[in-house]
Amino acid sequence: MPQKPLVRAPVRSVVLVWLGWAVLILGFQALAVGRIDLARPDNALAWSAEETAAGRGNSSVLDAFVATHAAWDSKYYLSIAVGGYGDPAAPVVGPDSTPDQPQIGSRADHPDWPSVNAAFLPGYPAAIRALAWPLGVFGLPARTTAALAGIAISLLGTLGAMVAAFDLAGGRDDSGQGLRAAFYLVIWPGSVFLAQVYSEGLFLGLSLGALALMKRRRWPWAALLAAGAVWTRSTGVLLLIPFVWTWAGQARPFSPIRRPSAAEIAGAMAHIA
Repeated sequence: MPQKPLVRAPVRSVVLVWLGWAVLILGFQALAVGRIDLARPDNALAWSAEETAAGRGNSSVLDAFVATHAAWDSKYYLSIAVGGYGDPAAPVVGPDSTPDQPQIGSRADHPDWPSVNAAFLPGYPAAIRALAWPLGVFGLPARTTAALAGIAISLLGTLGAMVAAFDLAGGRDDSGQGLRAAFYLVIWPGSVFLAQVYSEGLFLGLSLGALALMKRRRWPWAALLAAGAVWTRSTGVLLLIPFVWTWAGQARPFSPIRRPSAAEIAGAMAHIA
C-alpha cells in the first residue's frame, strides 16, 4: 500500500508560493539596501528628521541584514521583547504630546512619563521572546536575536495566513480558488510588511486561522487563535462579529417554509369541509 504524503499536494503548492515570496522579499531588500545610499534625514514629518538622521536607527545593535527589517515601530516591539514594558532604554512620552508634535524624552530625564512601549500590545513581543530563547544558543546580542525571531515569526505567520486563506476559499476542490487566494495575499505590494519586524504577519495568521477553524466548527482552537489575534492587534476584537454570527446560525438553524404538496392541501380542505 503506498504511503500517504505528509503534506497534501495543494498545501505543498501554498508552501512553495510562500517560500518563493519570502526569498524574493528578503533578497530584494538586501540588494536594494546594498546598492542605494539613502539621503538623510527624512523631513516628511516633524519627527521623522530626528529618527532618520545620520547614525540613527538600529544598525548599532543589529547586523546589516537584520537592520533592513527592523525600523520605526520595530524598535518598540524589540524593546518589549528584550526589556519588557518597563525597559529603561525605551523612550517616554510627555503629557503635552500631539500627533504632529510628539514630546519624547528619556526615562532618566523624565522618570514619571509613561513609556512609549505602552502603546503596543504584548502578543507579538511575547512570541518574539519565546522564539528568541532557543536562538540564544548562537550567542548573538539580545536585540539581534530578538529581531531574527521577529522576522521568523512574521514569515511563519504569513505562511499560516496563506494556508488559512487557501482553506477558506475552498482550497481542496479543483477550482484553484484556494491557491489563488493564497497567492493574492502575498502578491500585493503591501505584503512587504509581512516580512518585517511588525505584527501584521502574525496577526493575519492568527485571525485567518481562527476563521478557518471556525468554518470547520473547531470552536476551542478557533477561540484560542482569536484570543491571540486580540492580544496582537486591537482590531482582532472584530473577529467577534463572524464568531457570534456563525454561532447564532448554528444554534438556531434557518428553516425555510416548505410548500405543501397537493395531497396535503386536499386533505386539509377535506378536513375543513
